[in-house]
Amino acid sequence: MNGKRERLLYCVLFGFLGQLAFGECQNGFTRWSFSNLEKTMGFNLCLEKNRLSYSVDRITPQGKIQIIEPSPLGLLRRDEDFTQGLHFISASKPKVFDETYRMITGKRRILRNHGVERIFRFENTHNARLDLIVRAYPDGIAFRYRFPETSNSLYTILREETGFNLPDTGEAWMLPYSRVDVWAPAYEAEWENAIPIGTHAPEYVGWSFPALFYTHGNWVLLTEADVSPAYFASHLEAECTGGLYRIRMPEDEETYGLAPKEPSSTLPWETPWRVIVIGENPGVMIETNLVTHLSRPCMLRDTSWIKPGRASWSWWSDVESPWNYNKLLPFIDLSAQMGWEYSLIDLGWHAMQNGTLQDLIQYAKERNVELLLWYNSGGEHNRVDAWRVGIMDNPIRRKEEMARISRLGIRGIKVDFMQSDKQYLMKLYEDILRDAADYHLVVNFHGATIPRGWMRTYPHLLTMEAIRGAEQYWDQNFAENAHCFHTIYPFTRNAIGSMDYTPVILGEGKFPNRLPHKTTSAHELALSVIFESGIQHFIDTPDSYLSQPEPVIDFLKHIPVAWDETKYIDGWPGKLCILARRYGREWYLGGINGETREKNVSVPLAFLSKGEYTGILIMDGDTVHSFNIQTLSLTPSTVLSVRLAARGGFVGWILPK
Repeated sequence: MNGKRERLLYCVLFGFLGQLAFGECQNGFTRWSFSNLEKTMGFNLCLEKNRLSYSVDRITPQGKIQIIEPSPLGLLRRDEDFTQGLHFISASKPKVFDETYRMITGKRRILRNHGVERIFRFENTHNARLDLIVRAYPDGIAFRYRFPETSNSLYTILREETGFNLPDTGEAWMLPYSRVDVWAPAYEAEWENAIPIGTHAPEYVGWSFPALFYTHGNWVLLTEADVSPAYFASHLEAECTGGLYRIRMPEDEETYGLAPKEPSSTLPWETPWRVIVIGENPGVMIETNLVTHLSRPCMLRDTSWIKPGRASWSWWSDVESPWNYNKLLPFIDLSAQMGWEYSLIDLGWHAMQNGTLQDLIQYAKERNVELLLWYNSGGEHNRVDAWRVGIMDNPIRRKEEMARISRLGIRGIKVDFMQSDKQYLMKLYEDILRDAADYHLVVNFHGATIPRGWMRTYPHLLTMEAIRGAEQYWDQNFAENAHCFHTIYPFTRNAIGSMDYTPVILGEGKFPNRLPHKTTSAHELALSVIFESGIQHFIDTPDSYLSQPEPVIDFLKHIPVAWDETKYIDGWPGKLCILARRYGREWYLGGINGETREKNVSVPLAFLSKGEYTGILIMDGDTVHSFNIQTLSLTPSTVLSVRLAARGGFVGWILPK
């Protein structure tokens, strides 16, 4: 089918009304189509009037369903235009790829990356070349651009034309991108729940990735993968009339003028993958691994030192605690008593009183607990006046500091206030990750962009924030609606990579500058299963955790953070989420109610292997902070019946007999 011309019944009509409009026409054009191995996903590429567009179909026994309607493609480089004047050069034959790789963190440990790839080559009127690389997977489609020529000169992209034209009937779950301010952009706004497709963003800066849609009985998740230092991290334009969502560059104001928003590179040059996850139920979004499949393989020769784990964290309940050695000791003791691997020492440790960092490291070492240290990322690219001393953005000082703390016995760093998606920051992310690997330091980025595949490439990146998490309990609207947001996150933000939400508030949460949570304690406990993070920072106090019933304490002692398998059981974003995750031969269930009404749910255990099991079920009790705890005999044919209180939840711990 290499270069074969086909006559089709529809094509793309380009008209100019301030932006490109898309519809059908009767003119001839060139079209290429191919599908995944399973014949369930189809990609269609169209060259009409020397412009490129594409569409995506979900193929069912009843016929094709157009998931992405004809949508624009193309790039405008400063020296060359690849948005128009294109002509076809070649198309590769479909190439099957099939690899197995291992992740240290995430929703599944051993992954199979298999699908079909084709490469389409075009030239513009000056004979400059552009490749479109397309992959078709069991659960979606992905494509990226490549300039295949070789040159040591710097080239600059001024605009990317890529769009995603969703059917305009349906619902969307979307995160507004944030205007630049002291704390933003950091992907910490509130998610919009089930808004009509085509709703314009509340601010001119647009919408964020990932974006979730439900249309004509199908689910679609848009995001990107394998962002490198050669490009920017993108989001979506504010205006999306008719369901056409277009790529938007970072904002000019980001980094306060330190770097341009337009990316530059030598040739050859590849863009990130544009990722479209597609499924007939929302669980496909939870179980997908397309973001890691599409990203560069692990760059580290030795990963034996990388250890996911659980961490205590003092800052949330007492923001002054890192300044005081004595206030940190109970949290190290908590980690030791619970068997957690880490304790995070946040902002203030550099000016600690009543003891030294070396004293603290020794205290933790004696209790088999390792410490993580907080750092500001900059630098002139952020304006957060919190120990902004220019360590992490300075290559020489960064390496010196990493060498120093590594020698002392520190095992990881939390780097905060990245706050831009420009190419300059993409390079800084990877510079920090490469240097941290040299000194065997695990990494957690806060005030950061979303995961874009780096956890495969740099597996010591154990988690990233990019979420309105539990530290936002100072905000009344968040406190009122956290239960709803919790059921959106697994289908959106956490679907694309580890998420440092910092969960599980079991006490009343009455601390200075904190509002009490309205979720039940069983709901909070379930977040340790529902939310995946390579480091799970438990946010509550030692007194709160250690005063819980023994089965709850035992559950928190054993809950893993890196999973062998993840299964979607039931759910709907904004309403309900029930998951099962496997670690070895043990299964952990988590379910949360995203609504303010009680509901009863059925949980089939058909995912279990043949045999008999013992299950410990921890459910909502008679009050918000009480539990109903049961021990049950289970088999794969068992269907659990669980009552979920308003804003409630449950966990299950299933062990083979």
